[in-house]
Amino acid sequence: MRKEYDETLNKSLRISISVFLCVFLLKVMFGANPFYAAIAAVSCLQGTIKDSFKVGTERIIGTIFGGGIGLIAIYFISTEASDFKGSLIIGLSMMVIIFGSTYLLKKPASNTIACIVFLGIATNMEGRDPYYWALKRIVTTIIGVIIALICNWIISGEYKKSKFFKKKHLTGNEDM
Repeated sequence: MRKEYDETLNKSLRISISVFLCVFLLKVMFGANPFYAAIAAVSCLQGTIKDSFKVGTERIIGTIFGGGIGLIAIYFISTEASDFKGSLIIGLSMMVIIFGSTYLLKKPASNTIACIVFLGIATNMEGRDPYYWALKRIVTTIIGVIIALICNWIISGEYKKSKFFKKKHLTGNEDM
């Protein structure tokens, strides 16, 4: 029971710090919406840095792929899915995304996030510039993943396994 408690405490600490940093850096420091960065941070934090890196990479690939397909679809839809043509393009785009991520990119785990990002772009424009919206979505997701990986790496103590840390602290040489 104690081990499970410690793991839960550790994970909640890593997620809490990651989300704090996403909100503080993006909202407070830059006035940007931290929502997508915080979601990326929560979703990619895993038990190990290796697992977190894999999930974070899949999330970034899916975000970029879904965003790219979303931009292409917006070109053909021209505004939002407010008619049969727009609805059909959005529906067919789901197939393109799923087959593209699975067989072209060979990243089937990125399907879900790619579809979500696509839908966020293709159905949620409300007068926004789709290119700016997609770019912001991709950049904030990458920021969230990077913050989560750094927090996971430091809080989990895995940084102690790095070659740099071992050389610096085992040899006592601070100049490295």
